[in-house]
Amino acid sequence: MHIGHVAMQVPDLGASSEHAKQALGLIEIEGGEGAAYLSTGLKHHEVQLIAAEAAGLDHIGFELADEDELAALRDRAIAAGARILSEDPEEPGLEAAVRLVGPGGVVFELYTPMAVSPPGIKQQIGRHAKRFGHVTLVSEVGRDLVRFATEGLGFRVSDDFADFTWMRCDANHHSLAVGSLPDNKMHHYAFELNGWGGMMSYLDDIALRGESVNYGPGRHGPGYNIFTYLPDPAGALLEAYTDLQMIYDDATYEPMDWEETPGALNLWGPDMPANFGEFGIPILAPREGDSR
Repeated sequence: MHIGHVAMQVPDLGASSEHAKQALGLIEIEGGEGAAYLSTGLKHHEVQLIAAEAAGLDHIGFELADEDELAALRDRAIAAGARILSEDPEEPGLEAAVRLVGPGGVVFELYTPMAVSPPGIKQQIGRHAKRFGHVTLVSEVGRDLVRFATEGLGFRVSDDFADFTWMRCDANHHSLAVGSLPDNKMHHYAFELNGWGGMMSYLDDIALRGESVNYGPGRHGPGYNIFTYLPDPAGALLEAYTDLQMIYDDATYEPMDWEETPGALNLWGPDMPANFGEFGIPILAPREGDSR
């Protein structure tokens, strides 16, 4: 399993779509009727934007190898307390999919391989994003979310720091991070860039557009990735990163507790800005009978 896409409801579809194209170089694969589907170029979409009155996290998508794995993970998630919302594809590019809700009302979409385009130069040297990387949630039931992710969805804990846990579902250090704090929101979503050269080009383009990052560049302790955080039009932070730790051997890896490590969240310093935690968009719990 690996993370596939994030779906967000946004109050200004045009502004959010244009920002994703300008900042990350994403391609709009499909649009119209109140939605836009954007991609780094290979998969049908890695970002789904849905026009709405207010911003919020709609769902997070994870891709599995085949229908057997999908059925097995569906049953495992139900055993861990998930509630099924839909067992039919709800968006283009998918052939088989299950949507379910976990603790805190977080909606997860599990699906078999998404439609792809033939790989080409764009995926290797295009500007700027290389792939969709992870989502970081903050929830008052964060510990329940961590339990559900590990027991119900098969994640493994990579690292901890204070109230935060970073988890992986493939070799990437984390595809999902959860903070157990008195809030319910998606704080940020992240895309991988093409190395340090890609990071410099990304930051130069931000400067040329007259924008500025909220935090970074720096290097996280958990995951060791080089990071920057840029506010997006809906109110969340967009993390662009490179050089993320890869964990290829689960048998020999031991999670690290970074609590006692000085400057754990930025090994280069300085600490995060005072308003860093204020960003984010609400986790939208599905209404009863809502099959989104």
